[in-house]
Amino acid sequence: MFQFSPHRPSTEMYLDIARGVIPNSKIIHKFGANFDIDQGSDPESIWTGGGPYPWASLATAQTIYAISTDASDTSTLTIEGLDSDYNEQTETVTLNGTTAVTTTNTFLRVFRMTYDATNVGTITARVTSGTGTVVAQIEAGDAQTLMAIYTVPKDYTAYMVTTDMTINSKRDCTVLYYLRRYNKPFRIAHIAEANEHYRYDFFAPMAIPERTDIDVQVDNVSANDSSVTANFDLILIRNY
Repeated sequence: MFQFSPHRPSTEMYLDIARGVIPNSKIIHKFGANFDIDQGSDPESIWTGGGPYPWASLATAQTIYAISTDASDTSTLTIEGLDSDYNEQTETVTLNGTTAVTTTNTFLRVFRMTYDATNVGTITARVTSGTGTVVAQIEAGDAQTLMAIYTVPKDYTAYMVTTDMTINSKRDCTVLYYLRRYNKPFRIAHIAEANEHYRYDFFAPMAIPERTDIDVQVDNVSANDSSVTANFDLILIRNY
């Protein structure tokens, strides 16, 4: 099983993981944005759906309804997440514009979507129906979700090695990293006051157990219409 080595340069180790040289390990880079946070609406998760992420809508595995706001979006959409046992799961569907299409599989978590063309409309993944709660969203022209949301798959431990966030020039906020371990409530695992930009490199990577939800949120924005982005890097190591 892979172990971190203090005697090996970290950049070389990370490169070997990215190249697939080190077995049972991989790098996950998550990035998100929330382009409109007001003082009266925070705290909000850093994702383009706006507001707090709707974790309760994925309390059980759900069929995903994918739909666009523009009829011309008819290319393929790849949905990444977890199945009912927290195993990694990916499914590709062909969009049908403003008519919802459903996944064959059910998803307990959705944490990334990619579209294989430039989307004209806003693409959403919803539960219950084509008008149900949004659990992932691609803004027009992005072809990719922007969501600082993730859940550690079954049989893996995640190690957070670095994180950063930005807010509009001359503004500040509080950034909170929430973790929800399996069958436990959300708790703050990392917090900081940010002025325009914040970055933290963990001296010792933060170990995050399997089936733990990660939700990066922003609170106490100093002005309305604040735009916030966030990134974090994880190394996933298989537990056996």
